[in-house]
Amino acid sequence: MFTITETIRIERPVQEVFDFLTDARSRSRWDESVVFEELTSPPPVGVGTTIHSRLRAMGRESDFHWRVMQFNPPARMATVSTSGPVPTTLVLDFAASGNDCDVRATIEVTPEGLMRFVEPMIGEMVRTNLATGLDRAKALLERHADVD
Repeated sequence: MFTITETIRIERPVQEVFDFLTDARSRSRWDESVVFEELTSPPPVGVGTTIHSRLRAMGRESDFHWRVMQFNPPARMATVSTSGPVPTTLVLDFAASGNDCDVRATIEVTPEGLMRFVEPMIGEMVRTNLATGLDRAKALLERHADVD
């Protein structure tokens, strides 16, 4: 098992950042590993909401199904995979810093079986993807792009 945490300050209000980063419709805009993501339960999003993601990594596409475990706008969203190639949790924490927003993203991955042998490679790929995704979200939000 490994845990990756990345942080970033985004020069936008905390509610705006929370709304963008937790909206399944916008995930593929900032996370290049996401082919698509959609709610599989009726809106609004809250504890118990289910999400389907198709992710691309190492030249393969894999489906993940998630359940929202915590949803406290605009401070936190936590999800856990209920199916997919590796058990994964994702926690997004948001904190206002004046007019800006500090984001902390934490991913915990538990490779099983033969995947344990490539855990360092998976860990580096996850870390790079997370850092790149947060940088991309920052750029999108700070240039006041239409994030709806």
